[in-house]
Amino acid sequence: MALDTSATGSSSSTKRVRLAELQGNAESTQSSQPRASQRAVNDYYDPDQDVAERRKIRKGLRDLQREMNDCRGEFLQTDNKGILNTIQKANEYFAQVKQTSDATVDSALLVNAADLSYKKAARASDGLAAGIDVDEFVSKCLSFMRQTPANGSSNGLGTQRRTQNRGNADESDDEGVDDTLNWDLLGRAACFPYNTRPSLSGFLLGPLSVQKRTRQLTQRRAANQIDRTQVVRPQDLEEQDLDRQESSNLTVMCTKISKLLKEVADARTNTVDEELRALGREPTTEEIEAAMDKHQISDIGGILLFPFAINPKSFGQSVENLFYISFLIRDGNVGVGQNRHGLVTIQPSTPYAPLEAQQRGIQKHQLIWSLNFEIWQQLVETFDIKESIIPHRNDEEFQRQNQHGWYS
Repeated sequence: MALDTSATGSSSSTKRVRLAELQGNAESTQSSQPRASQRAVNDYYDPDQDVAERRKIRKGLRDLQREMNDCRGEFLQTDNKGILNTIQKANEYFAQVKQTSDATVDSALLVNAADLSYKKAARASDGLAAGIDVDEFVSKCLSFMRQTPANGSSNGLGTQRRTQNRGNADESDDEGVDDTLNWDLLGRAACFPYNTRPSLSGFLLGPLSVQKRTRQLTQRRAANQIDRTQVVRPQDLEEQDLDRQESSNLTVMCTKISKLLKEVADARTNTVDEELRALGREPTTEEIEAAMDKHQISDIGGILLFPFAINPKSFGQSVENLFYISFLIRDGNVGVGQNRHGLVTIQPSTPYAPLEAQQRGIQKHQLIWSLNFEIWQQLVETFDIKESIIPHRNDEEFQRQNQHGWYS
């Protein structure tokens, strides 16, 4: 029994040692992972970066920015690599940037470098990269103005130049060269050869004919005397007067159209009856329908709406005719129906009294129908409308009939 106890104790102690080792390895692994991640983060962002290092980085970036602003003209030259060198130095500084405020300075430098690169590329594409030598240009201009006389002209510049050169060579021993610069001659020589304006004399710069202004004498006339006896006092109109006039015009037109509809419907009905009686026998159904189709009349004595309302000469008056007919239908003076072909017909009707209409259970129904210019043309062609049943209204006569009072 003693041997068994000692064996059991040794095995348990071995297990405790192994568990301690496993726990130690796990703790070391867990502690190493945050350190690695912390180092990875510090490579890009370090809130505890050394202040002196940050000051050095910002000073270097600002120096690059100042150099780029001061040497813009040199950096724009074709063979100059100042922009490239500036970007390379900025990349070296940016590798040490660990703060967002320092990164903004670097981004501003990069934006200015990109803008300068764009201007340099634009100059190269426009052929302005080579430029001219300013010193050489100035020296040539000075030489040209000194070799020409002070009162020289642009004509015969070569002859004057050669004469002046010989004169200067002969007189060089006696007196010095005149330092007076002839700016007028330089301007004429530079402007006139490249000026497309035709040359004109000085006296042609004004008008060809000059008229002397003469003073116009004003004649004083007596003021026009107003004849008080001929003064017409304007008519005082109120809102109800205008409404009454509009309603009277609408009433007149609706009355004329209603009367015309009854006359046309009665005339066509009588014509159909006369043709059927002329057969001398009892007409068949086909003969009755053929006669009604010929004269465009329905079984109940109605006529087709569109041939009656459409004016082939005026789209506007066609709309007005439908407008007047709609009022007649609303008041019950005109009824709406269909013929055996399903076409809309209208016929004279007698309106019911309000009490009788209520007893019969008559209800009003509203129909909205649009008419545009294309539909109007199709209706004229489909129904072969040559003349409008409603007479064509002359606009001048219509306006003359409506001219009343001072507002006409």
